[in-house]
Amino acid sequence: MTSTSTTPARVGRERTCTQCGATYRSPRNSSLYCSPACRKKANRGSTPTAGPKAGPATFSPITKALLVAGYVGPITGSKSEPVYALTVPFDHALAELSYQFNRKGWGNVSREEFAEALRSDGIQDFYARSPEAADLNRRQTRRRMERQRAA
Repeated sequence: MTSTSTTPARVGRERTCTQCGATYRSPRNSSLYCSPACRKKANRGSTPTAGPKAGPATFSPITKALLVAGYVGPITGSKSEPVYALTVPFDHALAELSYQFNRKGWGNVSREEFAEALRSDGIQDFYARSPEAADLNRRQTRRRMERQRAA
């Protein structure tokens, strides 16, 4: 009697695509690319990207913990690649993360270690206004000044 399994087979070893930098599993030792699309891009002479796209999958454990807690999130509303930033002040996020790490027995997180993790993951600082709101305010102020000069 044969048994069928719905779980995917975990065959091959984990490799990194030489074109896009994504991690994939390859059943062959000679595999260089994660997909036919990457293989074709490489054959056309397209330059390889710098690595996998920045995002939650590539974040450090410190940043992932902040993301789960809601202290880090995307700040752009556009459809382009999201930009991640702290959603609370730096000191508040550090205090909460230190509390969570101590509670789980993972040790203490220093201020320097915390700042380095945010910097390496490309997390921006907390601002009360988003960049879009600040830009909108600048445009509105510029228009108001132009109207005053014209009058």
